[in-house]
Amino acid sequence: MPSPLDYPAFKRFVIANALTSGVFPLSEMTVMWLFLQGLHNLFLFSFVASSRPVTRIFASPIGGYIGDRFDRARTYTLTRLATPVTILGIMYCLLTHQYLLGMVLVYVRATISQLNSVVATTALYTLVPKELMVKAMAVNRFMKEPATVIGTLSWPFLLGLLGAKVLLISSSVLIITTLLVYKLKVSPGRKDVGFLTGFRLVKEKEEVRGAVVGIVFDQAGGAIVLNYLPYIIQLYGGGSILYSIAQALSYAVFLLGSYLNTRYKNAVGIAVLNLVLKISVFISLLVPSPWAPVYAVSAWLLGDAFLEVLWISSLRVGAGDDQLSSVLGVDESLTNVGRTAVLEVAPVLFPVGMFTVVSLGLALIGAEGIIQLLHKKILELEI
Repeated sequence: MPSPLDYPAFKRFVIANALTSGVFPLSEMTVMWLFLQGLHNLFLFSFVASSRPVTRIFASPIGGYIGDRFDRARTYTLTRLATPVTILGIMYCLLTHQYLLGMVLVYVRATISQLNSVVATTALYTLVPKELMVKAMAVNRFMKEPATVIGTLSWPFLLGLLGAKVLLISSSVLIITTLLVYKLKVSPGRKDVGFLTGFRLVKEKEEVRGAVVGIVFDQAGGAIVLNYLPYIIQLYGGGSILYSIAQALSYAVFLLGSYLNTRYKNAVGIAVLNLVLKISVFISLLVPSPWAPVYAVSAWLLGDAFLEVLWISSLRVGAGDDQLSSVLGVDESLTNVGRTAVLEVAPVLFPVGMFTVVSLGLALIGAEGIIQLLHKKILELEI
């Protein structure tokens, strides 16, 4: 069987994706850090911190519609070029202390970035034949994740040296790498695609409906572990070093899962393995040890690595490649509604006790399992 890298368009895409992933932490962490310092107001900063999940709710369906209705290569290029423009605008606001205007641009950037992300995700899954999709996902991860780690580790040094001008690096790389994906041959667009196409496919196609609804419950549970990881580690007596270990280990485990995906292709086995791992995540949190959340985040991301294959296979079979952006947009929107709901509920539950938080997590994973059983076409897929 040929390698995904034998396909020139895919090779160009993953190289650009890896370089972009390397500078993403530079822009994301710089924006969060400097706005927190400059605003001196936690309430105002909360609007900056929530910009991505909030904009994903409404921008994702729009991005899905645009990605299927119009030429994906052109849409991807235009939204990719618009992102560094907004980053430079944010840099100007940080340097001149115009924080309220900067907050507006943060939301503009997050919206454009999400429109681009939906189209980019579709491109990743459709630039190679279906039988090479799992290998393509693994190749992308093995190029993307190390670049992200390098960018994350270099950020504090670059921030100390350049301050807000670190954003010049991110914007420059985005502009340069756009040349790699210019005129990428993806879908030319379909005239019969409407804004509600993704919602219609979720309603009509069993594979799509099961995958979308299942992932909403799954990722809502994940928000408890991933978004509150620093809090849980501190709650159990751990410190910043343990938090760093947990983050580094989670990257390694996710890469391991991406490799194992290329060897293991039974849909039922993947579904069961994901559920078992994620049930073990919440049970482990009942152990009052600072190493419990370290195991939890690693086990969760290993399950995610397996689930990703089952999820995208279901969407691709049910929607086809030409309408994949539409269902991805709806999926992303609903998933972030679920994440946001849990993120708002969890702070109320943590003071009550970890057993309450664990009960919510187990209930969400149990609901995911029931949904998969009720949508048996997912479990019958050939991956």
